[in-house]
Parts: sequence; C-alpha cells; structure tokens
Amino acid sequence: MTKIIFSSLLLIFSVSSNASKVSNSIVYGFGDRETKVDWNIAGNLAGTNPNIISELDWRKVKSNQFLLGSIWQDGDYFLKVFGEYGRIYDGENQDSDYNLDNRRGEFSRSLNNAGKGYMLDTEISYGKDYIISGKLKLSPMIGYSFHRQHLKIYDGSMVIGSADLTGLDSLYQANWSGPKLGLGLNYKINKSVFSLDYSLQDIDFNGYTDWNLRSDLRHPKSMTQKGDGSGTKISVSYERAVSNFSSLSLAGNFHKYNADGTHTFHLTSSDASQKLNQVNWKSSEVKLVYRSLF
Repeated sequence: MTKIIFSSLLLIFSVSSNASKVSNSIVYGFGDRETKVDWNIAGNLAGTNPNIISELDWRKVKSNQFLLGSIWQDGDYFLKVFGEYGRIYDGENQDSDYNLDNRRGEFSRSLNNAGKGYMLDTEISYGKDYIISGKLKLSPMIGYSFHRQHLKIYDGSMVIGSADLTGLDSLYQANWSGPKLGLGLNYKINKSVFSLDYSLQDIDFNGYTDWNLRSDLRHPKSMTQKGDGSGTKISVSYERAVSNFSSLSLAGNFHKYNADGTHTFHLTSSDASQKLNQVNWKSSEVKLVYRSLF
C-alpha cells in the first residue's frame, strides 16, 4: 500500500495551486463512542492444537470523547491535524478458553467489568480540493493516523471453571498505526455543508496485556502481540454556519480495523509464541463539533 500512497501523492498534487487565500481554523468537539475489540489465538504458531485456544471480547464499551484539532487551508490545498481522547465509563468483557477446535470444549469462561480505561486517536491529513460544480467538492488526501484502546477488566466472575478472580485488575492495550488514503465529498447548500469521507489505512499493529493475577507471567507486559492488517474509516457530517467565522457540525465516525500476527506469552522462565488468528476493532461515535477561524 505504501507504493500506492506515494503514487497517489504524485498524481493528486502534481498540479500547483493558483489560489493564494490562506485561512486557519481551530476545531473543538465532544460526543460519545461505542467500541468493540476482540482477539483470539491458536494453541501454537501453526494455528492448531486447537485452532482457537483462547478468546477475549470487549463489547458495549462506551466512552466520552473530546476532540481538538486544526485545519489549515491555502487555496485548494489543506492540512488537517486532529487529536481525540475518550474516557471509558461502561463496558463488559468475556474471556473464554477451549481445548477443541472451532470453539468447542470450552473449559473456562469469565464475565468481567470493562468500564475503565481510555481511547486515544491522532491523525494528520494533507489534500487538495477539486471543485466539481458550484456546490460539489471532491477532496483526495493522504495521511497518517494512530489509534489506541486502553482497556481494563475487573470485578470478574467465573461462569465456567473455578478460577479465583479476587483482586482482578488486568489490562489490554491495542495500538493501530500507519499511512492512509482518503477521499472526501462535500455538498454545499446555502449555509449548510453535507460531507462524506472515506479512508483506507495500512496497519502496523501491536498490543500487550498485563494479567495481574498470573504469577507465572512477567509484569507489566505479560503478553505482547504484533501483526499487520488494514482498516477503514467512514465519516459523515452536517455543518451549519453560525457566523462569518464559525460553524457547528453534527458528525458521525465509523471505524473497522483488523490484523493478524504473533501472540507471545512472557513467562517468568521463558517466552512462548502462538498464532494471533485475528484482532478486531469496531467503533461508532456521534459528536458535536465547533469550528472557528482565527
């Protein structure tokens, strides 16, 4: 995908801008996000014995989201920089283990609270606007983004099995990063702008756990994950000018990312690696955004 990005960069921005109007704006936003993260591993690096030996699922994870960003515009060209932080306030987790293929022979299952942690997202995009008509604008762009889910599990109870979960306070952190290609479409009617953005990202994935009840594992990193994958983001928004220098938007973002690779247990005596079959991240959010020129 890297070759595609650089080729697209040359194609998109080979034409110089004739406009000289420069503007800068700052963006603030807040909203709510619902997230789902899950991963499963095999019994060995070959992906067998069994093909799924352990699986963890964080679902209905809800967070308050806070956005801060800046948009620089020089004629047809633009640079967008955004950072977003989310504080998790609700969620649940299931941890299951199996001794037979295809999720059969489940011998352990715990249900845990997952209402703590945070989300972190940063992205930068550079692109060019093409005016298709007086109302329609097409905006190809390239960029880079980083996404993190910092997920806690605590207050657990065993549904299958008899493990003692007293004092459970464990952590899983997933990091997704890489270059991306995007395309934006804007349609303007009087003081309103309807927008649709789509981006495709090439992912370098890494994650780790800190399983606080496992004395046979090292801390603070009990297990680590590394892999490659891809992700898509779809954004839709309705923006309304409230003055000559500011606007309000109602925006929705949808992420869908996945990767696979290697999962390594860091035992106190040695390391042991198994196949990371897949790790998945999905989220949807709605937020209110205020934009002001300065």
